Amino acid sequence: MTSSETNNEFSEFSAESPRRSRGFVLGLSTVLVALGAAGAGAVVNYSHSLPGTDSIAPGVRIGEADVSGLSRGDAEEKARVWAREHLARAVVLMAPKSEKKWAITLGELGGRFDLEPAVNAAWQLGKDDNFFERLYHGKRERNITLNPEFKLNPAKLDTYLGRVAKAVRKPAQNARAKMESGGGLSLVKKEEKGIELDVEATKAALLSGGMGSLISGKTTTIIVREELPKVTAEDLGKMGTLMGSYTTDYSGSPRARKTNVALATTKINGTLLGPGEVFSYNDIVGPRESELGWKMAHQYQDGLVVDGVGGGVCQTSTTLYNAVIRADLKIVDRSNHSMPVRYVSVGCDAAVVYGAVDFKFQNSTDGPIFIGGKADGDSLTYRIYGTKPSERKVLSFYAGSRRYNSSGGSSVTSYRRVQLPDGSIEVEVIDSSSYRAPRAVPPGR
Repeated sequence: MTSSETNNEFSEFSAESPRRSRGFVLGLSTVLVALGAAGAGAVVNYSHSLPGTDSIAPGVRIGEADVSGLSRGDAEEKARVWAREHLARAVVLMAPKSEKKWAITLGELGGRFDLEPAVNAAWQLGKDDNFFERLYHGKRERNITLNPEFKLNPAKLDTYLGRVAKAVRKPAQNARAKMESGGGLSLVKKEEKGIELDVEATKAALLSGGMGSLISGKTTTIIVREELPKVTAEDLGKMGTLMGSYTTDYSGSPRARKTNVALATTKINGTLLGPGEVFSYNDIVGPRESELGWKMAHQYQDGLVVDGVGGGVCQTSTTLYNAVIRADLKIVDRSNHSMPVRYVSVGCDAAVVYGAVDFKFQNSTDGPIFIGGKADGDSLTYRIYGTKPSERKVLSFYAGSRRYNSSGGSSVTSYRRVQLPDGSIEVEVIDSSSYRAPRAVPPGR
């Protein structure tokens, strides 16, 4: 090879990569001086074993894991061990007064460390030093801590807070009253405030220090708020006006049916409705299931008399319906039975079936109303109390003449006769009812 060819070849290498060519020449000269006649092969082998090329620089940490001098694989494993230890740490929520605690690990909250970027960054530190710097200075102390990004699973955090909220909640207790034999009310129990978890405020407190405070383990005092009762003793004290009442007889009912009547009345008794609020029988009384105390008794189903759980509750809805009509309140939803019942006149009944047929009415007054109920085993009574007398006076509630069809069924229209504030009398149509031909109706149905 001629001198000119050699120069051209070197010039071409320098044009493509001038920095690498200069570093190569300096490194080659230095190593040749140091090693004498060891040859180019020795230079190549030594360059592959320069400090910093096959391990992480000194003074580098991933989180709290010292990965100095480790290979990439060893650094990854050490970082994973560190992450597992932290994910096993507990986050603790504590009640402010009782100091009761609820603990859950970061792992159970769906916590995750994003380790790969941190390992990549640790591995890259010092790798950009050129050949000369690494040969003469070796691995420099970096004193760098790389903190992997930490994330929680929001859904799991919300689920955890939901469990705490359920454990913390103490429902408010309404004041309770009972009806006296004379029709008045007497206080049975004063109201009690409840408490509930302020989920959003507690979450904000838990995350207030950022993810770093969670990683190191954290105890946070939960934030609660008062839940006020809907019915207070003061409210009950204002319920001095009897707006309407009605009584039906169920003395001939079997024991199981009497149990159902009493249970439904217990659930309804003491209900307070604010102005405009709607009463739903099915919402107040709830599902009729044997495990909830309801008994098997006669009831109507598709025009037949059958035994069913909760049989007899329709007498409570019907009795209440008649009291509501006489209290001059607005009927929202009412259905008649498939056949006439014995305890009220035809057209004056109100059927209920949980999940299908409801009885609803609205407090159409400008003040609260109280519903009192009493079932003594013989008679069933509902009374509705308000804060002041209605400007209208209900004089009567009755059904018109029955209209029969060719199949033996009948229909009837019900009316309410009221006295207006000016003293005049008005008759209002309340509803229309259609019945199938009557079949055998058990006593007390």
